Amino acid sequence: MKKQQLFITLAIVVMAIVLSACTGASAATRVSSGSGIPEITITAKDYGFEAPEELQAGLVTINLVNEGQEPHHAQLVRLNDGVTLEQFNAALQEGEAAAFPLVNFIGGPGLVDPGLANQVTVELTPGQYLVMCFVPSHDGVPHLAKGMIKPINVVAATEQANVARPKADATVKLLDFSFILPSEIKAGKQVWQVVNEGEQIHEIMFIKLAEGKSIADVQAFQKAPHGVPPFKSIGGFQALTPGQTGWLNLDLEPGDYVALCYVPDPASGHAHLELGMIMPFSVK
Repeated sequence: MKKQQLFITLAIVVMAIVLSACTGASAATRVSSGSGIPEITITAKDYGFEAPEELQAGLVTINLVNEGQEPHHAQLVRLNDGVTLEQFNAALQEGEAAAFPLVNFIGGPGLVDPGLANQVTVELTPGQYLVMCFVPSHDGVPHLAKGMIKPINVVAATEQANVARPKADATVKLLDFSFILPSEIKAGKQVWQVVNEGEQIHEIMFIKLAEGKSIADVQAFQKAPHGVPPFKSIGGFQALTPGQTGWLNLDLEPGDYVALCYVPDPASGHAHLELGMIMPFSVK
């Protein structure tokens, strides 16, 4: 599909979903976790999201469950103040260079293979949000152009609960174009605070290498995908606008992993992983 045709198709999909979401929106039922932070579940299918239509502002833990047959993620973006869904839809017809400046990238649960789940915590302010999946299918068409885009309205909290931010076991920094990871990573449950200290939008995705595979196998597969991937996508933290932060809940098994950023560089069009944002690490 040609790029211009793709974005026109995407714009039509967005408007259809927006119009359907404007009827019968209801507040989400949220269950508090042990930390007091409300939790929601977003279910990813081929090709759509099941998610609340309305949330209250503040900290929220998001559980992404992939019930599809393809890998999926849940990217949250907030429309900039004064920007309407119709304006964003029109910008999409021109392409990402016109559309992306109209939103802030808030993060979200990262890329997971079918049957897997990923959990993150983000802090939301009132406004209009979209949940999107940018992952391309085998035909090269991004999942959001097939319907994986859902509006969520975030309203001011009725009660300002005094809930503390998650206590992080480690801090991960996203730079132009590299990662700063903990010097030692142990197996088990842990919380990482993710901070974008770069000047571009960045994300951090994790893949677990198959037995006997290396980062060279990953790079070869990224250049020419075919056959069974030499890794498993286990999640991460979706793209953040510079200066933004969030928290990633992990439960790591011993093994060899790679951290990557798939976000494209606006100038060159190359994925950030091609510019240096690819880093192997081991979990003991």
